[in-house]
Amino acid sequence: MTQINLSPRRPFIDAVNLSELVEAYIVDARLRVKPHTADAYDYLLAHLLRWWAGAGPPLGYRLDANGWRLFEGWLAQQVSTQSGQPLTLNTRRSCLGRCRQVLRWAYNLDYLDRDFSGDVPSVLGTPAQRAAPDGGQLVRLLAAALTLRDQALIALFIGTGVRRAEAAALDVEDLTFHADGGGVIDVRKGKGNLPRRVVFDTACGEYLSALLDGDGLRIGPLFCGWKGKRLTPKSVYRVVKDACVRAGIDERGRGPHDLRRAFATEWLRHRRDLGAGQLLSMQLGHTSQATSLLYSKQTLDDLQNNFTSPLPDLRKSGK
Repeated sequence: MTQINLSPRRPFIDAVNLSELVEAYIVDARLRVKPHTADAYDYLLAHLLRWWAGAGPPLGYRLDANGWRLFEGWLAQQVSTQSGQPLTLNTRRSCLGRCRQVLRWAYNLDYLDRDFSGDVPSVLGTPAQRAAPDGGQLVRLLAAALTLRDQALIALFIGTGVRRAEAAALDVEDLTFHADGGGVIDVRKGKGNLPRRVVFDTACGEYLSALLDGDGLRIGPLFCGWKGKRLTPKSVYRVVKDACVRAGIDERGRGPHDLRRAFATEWLRHRRDLGAGQLLSMQLGHTSQATSLLYSKQTLDDLQNNFTSPLPDLRKSGK
């Protein structure tokens, strides 16, 4: 006969030195992955260390499956320092996934005598669908930009769909203007360090030209901040975020990535040919058209405006 044990022994980690373990993981990661990837690991794991600084002492520094569930619940209550919004489901999922990787790494390198990664729970749910800002909201956003720099930066996102890190890395020399005022931008530092060229039209070119002429820019960083220093990606985000707040579109245009979605949505809304997806991928810097299509946030109105079925033709042929 087997009796129910109401007090089962649960394996746990003596996690007094958890911060040192995480630091060792980050140091090792910086030898294996690109710097921006290691920075992302550092950001995600900082949530764990911040939680553990407060939760560790009450738990006697014993970290088991129940502790990881407490951490998952804590994550759901946290707010992003960048957006001021609750952490997204994807961010929480990535954070817990990185914690699992740390535990597997620690076991493989004998920092731990067993693999505890199975103790880390998964985040359930479906990410909220983000809607792209519409034309009227984008007009208000441009009007809310306070300087020539901010106007040109926001116009660049709306008009080209580049990433914020790509925009921050641009130099004046990367711009090539054509006779009509449009042109081409050499994105030297694309995602994954893959360079590419993107196109801008006359409307975007007007904002870029106004910045160059108004600020007397000839060489060097395109978007500058304090004492002429290049804006960081974080500062670029702040410029767009603050303008979104002033324009009253904080929920629709939270940052540069939402403007990237707006660009993709408008691109596919006005291009129905078979090559539209490939050209969009070239512009956005995606290796897969499927990834680019995820950025398009077309609505039921788009579906209704472009809907066709075979029934009308069938009725005609049956007469």
